[in-house]
Amino acid sequence: MGSFNPRKFTDPDRLRSLDPRRLRAFFAPWRSYLSGRGFEFPAPAEEIDHQSLAHVLLTPDHATPREMVDALYYVHETASAEDMEELIAAARRQGVPLDDDPAATPADLAIDVWLAAPDLLQSRHSEAVARKQQNFEYFAPHQAGRRPFPEIDEALRLQIEAELDNWFEGHRRGRGCRIFVFRHTPLVWILVRHGLPMRREAGHQDDGRATTEFYRPQQHDVLFYDERNGEIGVHANTKGERKLYLKTFGKFVFGDEDHFPPAAKFTLDPLAEDGADALNVEDIDGISAVRLVECRRYWGGAFKEVEVRRAENLFAALAARGAPGLSGGRLVGATFKVKFEGSEKERSVTVRPPGIARYERNEDSELVERWLRNRGFILATQGADDDEAATAVLEGA
Repeated sequence: MGSFNPRKFTDPDRLRSLDPRRLRAFFAPWRSYLSGRGFEFPAPAEEIDHQSLAHVLLTPDHATPREMVDALYYVHETASAEDMEELIAAARRQGVPLDDDPAATPADLAIDVWLAAPDLLQSRHSEAVARKQQNFEYFAPHQAGRRPFPEIDEALRLQIEAELDNWFEGHRRGRGCRIFVFRHTPLVWILVRHGLPMRREAGHQDDGRATTEFYRPQQHDVLFYDERNGEIGVHANTKGERKLYLKTFGKFVFGDEDHFPPAAKFTLDPLAEDGADALNVEDIDGISAVRLVECRRYWGGAFKEVEVRRAENLFAALAARGAPGLSGGRLVGATFKVKFEGSEKERSVTVRPPGIARYERNEDSELVERWLRNRGFILATQGADDDEAATAVLEGA
C-alpha cells in the first residue's frame, strides 16, 4: 500500500492482549520512530507501557511510517479465529515456517505470518474482503453454459494489471493495481486493489496547528465468476470501472473483449401480467411461500416521478381495496419476503432490473433464482441450462 491512510490500532487493551515478545518483534523496524515520539520498549523482563504506545499510534504525525500503519491494519483485519485457520492452512501449503505455539491467539498468529510472509497476510485479507462483498451487478456471456475459469499465471496477471493500470492512470487513479484470484468451486472470486483520485484533507496537530494531508485512498473492487453458467458479477464504484473489468477480463481470460455484453437479466413484468400468481412456489422444493412487500414504479414525466408502495402483503392489500393490480408505469424494483422450508424466519429478496438482486444470505440465491426463472422474472439467455439455477448476483442490504 503505497500511500498514507490514517488507520488506527490504538486500543491499549488490544495491544495488551498481544504476546509481548511478538509485539517487540513486530515494532522492531520502527523503533527509531517510536523512540523519537518518546516511547521506548523496556527490557524484556519489564512490562510494556501499552497506554503510552497506544497514544503514539493514536496521534500520527507527518513522520508516521506508512509501512507501520499498513502492517497494523493487516494484522488487525486478519485476527479472527476463521482467519487463524485459513492462515495456518495457507502457510502449510506454501511452506512458510511458523512456530508451533498452542498458546498463540489469532492476533499472535497474524503477527507471526506478517513477520514470516507479509504477502500471505495481505492475500488472506484480500480474500476476506472479496467474499464479504455482496453488492454486484450481473453480466452474462454471449453464450451461456458451463465454462471453467482459466488459470491466471504470473505472466497473465501482469498483463491484466498493466491493462488496468493504463486506464486507472488515464482517469487520475494512479498505477500499481493488484489483482488476487481465489477459487471456491464453482465460484471464482477476483479482487482488484487500486487507487482512487488524490484526496486532500485538513489535519489537526496536538499543539493546535492545522496541517493538510494529501494522499491517494485505496479501493477494493470485487468480481465473481460462476463456472456453472459463465456469468460474472461486478462490484465497482463507477460505470467506467465496470466496463473496464468486463472488457479486460473478457479479452485476457476468454479471448474476446466483448465476451460479457451488458445485457439485462431480470424483469418484473410477471408482477404486472400475472399478479399474485407470479408468487407461486408449488414447484420449488425448499421454499414454502413468497409474498410481495414493496414495489417501485417509475412514472417519469417532467418531474421523474417514482411511486413506492409497501404492505405486509401488497397483492392482498390491493385486493382488499378492490384496487387494480400493478399495471401502469414501469416496475423498477420489488422486495419479497421468502419463507424457506425449515426456517422459522422469513428473509428478504430485492430485485432491481436490469441485473441486480439482493439477498440476506448468499446461500439463498440458488433456490430463489430457480423460482425467479420458473415465474419469468429471469430473461431467457441463449444456451442457458434450464435445469440448473444460476447463481444470483448479490447486493448487500
